[in-house]
Amino acid sequence: MQALKALVIGMGVLIVAGFVLLVVGLANKFSQGGKGGFGTAEVAVPDGCTLAETLAEGDRLLLRLEGPAERGCAQIVVVDLESGAVRGRLRLAPGATPAE
Repeated sequence: MQALKALVIGMGVLIVAGFVLLVVGLANKFSQGGKGGFGTAEVAVPDGCTLAETLAEGDRLLLRLEGPAERGCAQIVVVDLESGAVRGRLRLAPGATPAE
């Protein structure tokens, strides 16, 4: 009987401790919610190019540029939404033969 009583008390303490840790974790997560984001980021765009389309996919933002091909405007820019950093550029080459 004593062992069962000690076991119930021990499990009660674990439940209370787990609940306290859950509340502390949630409080930390929500207190940092307003601090997220990257503020202002600049994405270099060649002269004469315009932003034709945007698409958010997960934690990435895709920017499709259009304009004169000779200025390198035919491209898709991949931007990380958390840091604002450009993760890559896909340059579209019209008339090129695709590799198989």
